[in-house]
Amino acid sequence: MKRKQSLFSRPKASKTKPSKTHTDYPEILNIQALSHEGRGIAKHEGKTIFISGALPGEEVKYQLDTKHRRYDEAFCTEVVTASEQRSKPHCDYYGQCGGCDLQHLDHTHQITTKETLVIDQLARLGKFQPTTVEAPINSPSWEYRRSCRLGINQLTRDGSAIVGFRRKGSSKLLNIKHCPVLEKPLDNILSELPEILETAETFKEITHAEISMGEHEGALTLRIKKRPSEALCERLNQLANKHNFKLYFDHGHKVEAYEGEAQLDYPIPSTGTEISFKPGDFIQVNAQVNNQMIERAIQWLQLNKNDRVLDLFCGIGNFTLPIASQVDSIIGIEGVEEMVDRANLNAKQNLLSNCEFHKANLTNDLRAMPWYKKGFNKILLDPPRTGALEIIKQLKQHSPEMVLYVSCNPAALARDGAELIEQGFQATRFCVMDMFPHTSHVESLILFERI
Repeated sequence: MKRKQSLFSRPKASKTKPSKTHTDYPEILNIQALSHEGRGIAKHEGKTIFISGALPGEEVKYQLDTKHRRYDEAFCTEVVTASEQRSKPHCDYYGQCGGCDLQHLDHTHQITTKETLVIDQLARLGKFQPTTVEAPINSPSWEYRRSCRLGINQLTRDGSAIVGFRRKGSSKLLNIKHCPVLEKPLDNILSELPEILETAETFKEITHAEISMGEHEGALTLRIKKRPSEALCERLNQLANKHNFKLYFDHGHKVEAYEGEAQLDYPIPSTGTEISFKPGDFIQVNAQVNNQMIERAIQWLQLNKNDRVLDLFCGIGNFTLPIASQVDSIIGIEGVEEMVDRANLNAKQNLLSNCEFHKANLTNDLRAMPWYKKGFNKILLDPPRTGALEIIKQLKQHSPEMVLYVSCNPAALARDGAELIEQGFQATRFCVMDMFPHTSHVESLILFERI
């Protein structure tokens, strides 16, 4: 295929002014691989060039964006010879919006590419490989997000509303009328919110909108510097009610419902568990992948009524509560007190008496904690991007049979996995999860079993 134009032809915002010419490189480069950020990798005379919008096997023209000593960065301006895996982006804002960065790669190949990249990082950085690579946990291509955060701004020149996500490579907002990765009710609010805001003379006191959706209702939470006019509040409330949402205002130090609390919860069908949450709580944005992930975690851990399980970084009990019905006991540990309170309430609502939750900073020494001294034979970790190295080093005394690690950062997983291998574990089962289609973000599930 010849002479395809790229949606990445517009330069991203950068503090470094892009070079107009570059005599160091040929006009056309061959793309050899894909980086873990989803950029094409080319090499010329020993130097690596990362090219946004380019795919392996392609010949592309490009514009240099930022030069470094060991590598350079560029963006694709024209696809001369296209990969068979190249796909036409579904979103009108693709290439401008900073949300998605892989819509130009066929969805089927996105997840297989991520799988290859993660396994490569485990081998290269962690010096280990899983014994078995299992089928990925897949997601619908579109309308998969049940929560999002929108930026809001009012233009000084005409008072119009800018509602959307950050521009690619910039802190500035891109005005977006429609986002195909959002579930329909969220997308409807995104589309209609600007018109409501523009009925007011000013809405500069509103800076962000957090939209989250449960099984029965949703929450539209507006971050404010001061309360908007009552007329605007009422119109915003009507918009929320129209789509079965409740309106909230986030003052920074507290979140208050405008008219009444929303019934925010989601089910885990495989165990019959109902998990309630509040605006601002962390929940997995992809409901279908979350359900499959919990099912696979229960299967891989081979849970039984003799198991004593420790769930670290447990949040509101996303894993803890479904697992509780399968085991003798489970303890969930979380660093945010509000989440711990919510998890304890969820346990009561689900009539689970064999689980308890505690607040703790999981980067600190935990040996003095009463809950830490209890024995555990299986451990689940779902850490943030920084990983869980500090707590993994403290797990030696428990000698668990299995450690299941839920990862959102392959580099941290490689480092932490190497520590577990050093402690006498073997990586036995691995899969990637398509939690965020059309982005370079990758989540994975890996089971470590004691040799």
